[in-house]
Amino acid sequence: MDYNNLTLKGNDSVIRTLFFTDVHISGRNPRSRKDNFLDTVLDKLSQIKDISNNRNCDFVLFGGDLFDNPSVSNAVAGRTAKILRYFNRIIGVAGNHDLFGNNIDNIKSTQLGLFEKAGLIDLMYKGEKLIITKNDFTLQITGTPSHFGIDHDDIKEDYVVDTVNADKAIHIIHGMLMEKQLNPHMTVVTIDQIKETKSDLTLTGHYHAGFDPIQIDGKYFTNPGSLSRVSSDRTEMKRKVGVLYIEISKNDIKLEFIPLKQEKGEDVLDRSHIESSQYKEIQIEEFMREIKVASTIESMDITSIVKKIATNKELEKEVVDYALTKLSIAEESLSSE
Repeated sequence: MDYNNLTLKGNDSVIRTLFFTDVHISGRNPRSRKDNFLDTVLDKLSQIKDISNNRNCDFVLFGGDLFDNPSVSNAVAGRTAKILRYFNRIIGVAGNHDLFGNNIDNIKSTQLGLFEKAGLIDLMYKGEKLIITKNDFTLQITGTPSHFGIDHDDIKEDYVVDTVNADKAIHIIHGMLMEKQLNPHMTVVTIDQIKETKSDLTLTGHYHAGFDPIQIDGKYFTNPGSLSRVSSDRTEMKRKVGVLYIEISKNDIKLEFIPLKQEKGEDVLDRSHIESSQYKEIQIEEFMREIKVASTIESMDITSIVKKIATNKELEKEVVDYALTKLSIAEESLSSE
């Protein structure tokens, strides 16, 4: 982000915003979709734009994974840009699907990076602080984009806000934050691990099912869920896609989930290929979708392999980071759509 202060106009001292995440825009249909996925997901963005206008939002917040891969076609990016340019202002972070090899250092080579250069979205990076002022109220916004050590290394550095230089603070992160560990095979960060954060509101994406706002010691943690349904898991069939409306002032935080207009799950999601194991189905669907879209090795899987080898060989962190960087560069050079 090329600025660290923003002054808003208005007759009161309440900041109004929306938060959405995990759009996964792609020109190719996920295997589970029966409709035109691109048309459907772009319609969701248009609805958010209208809600933002109707609710007089000062800006909109975004939690990552705008695109399903970092090099979507120019035609797809162009259709997306036509919608985003009508938003007042979008402030957000990059997700793992927005990046080559989940390497934030390569953001300039991605379509999301191009959108940042074009002024369609203001991206926040680790360590940055944005102070927003509206009359006598100040709001601090920080963000942590996805990166190849997220949810594994330096969890508190990514999730916990240590200092607040405003009346209230919001932290946005693209990571697997959950209320509790649901599956021993999944690497997650639980709210209990980061509850000492000084952020009044922690917003997260990545976990598509999302979770309702959880309040601990006066602080809120929430994920409204993915804007798109790319799996035909039973929970996705029933899940309501929506956006989180936020009103924040010196003395109060109000959160409201606003469902978007959407088709019934059975009308747009195909379950004919579902296997008996629910967890296995989710993993296979994610793997096949990314192979189809990116036509390359799935970045998180190869990252896990590298980290496993590094652990077994007791390699130094600098060596591992070097290897992962080289892998992300290789993925970038091979990527095409």
